[in-house]
Amino acid sequence: MDTGDGTRKAALAQMERALDEQGLRSTAPRRTILRVLASMQHPFTPTELTEQVAAADDSIGRASVYRLLQLLRSRDIVERLHGPADEQYLLCLEEGHHHHVVCEVCGRTQSFTLEDTDAIARAVERLGYRMHDHVLQVYGCCPECLSKQDANGR
Repeated sequence: MDTGDGTRKAALAQMERALDEQGLRSTAPRRTILRVLASMQHPFTPTELTEQVAAADDSIGRASVYRLLQLLRSRDIVERLHGPADEQYLLCLEEGHHHHVVCEVCGRTQSFTLEDTDAIARAVERLGYRMHDHVLQVYGCCPECLSKQDANGR
């Protein structure tokens, strides 16, 4: 995700709207958590988020961080990544159904869409299932890490 100032401001605004729509007050601890979350550049674990929030304000408890994380997840603002690593999340401002590709070296994550999601449904239906939803994550090596590996002769 691009972590420029414009993207951070958009992320903060979207998360603040989600709180407002839930009828939750914009308290100082919540605003701190949102600022930290908007600055996350790579997929993160709840523990990493909690540690960064504590570094910003050590009076904010772990339970507050987890509650807000789950609320934002329920609003599809934070997405859970599925994979071999510990439970990880990603701030995601993409509209509509999309998928992620994650660099196994640096953790860079990008969203992408598929033109033909019907192909997935057809493959599942051949097995006798009726698909209601799907999650697709791809793991690989991003262009920057590939360039570094090529430069190092790997």
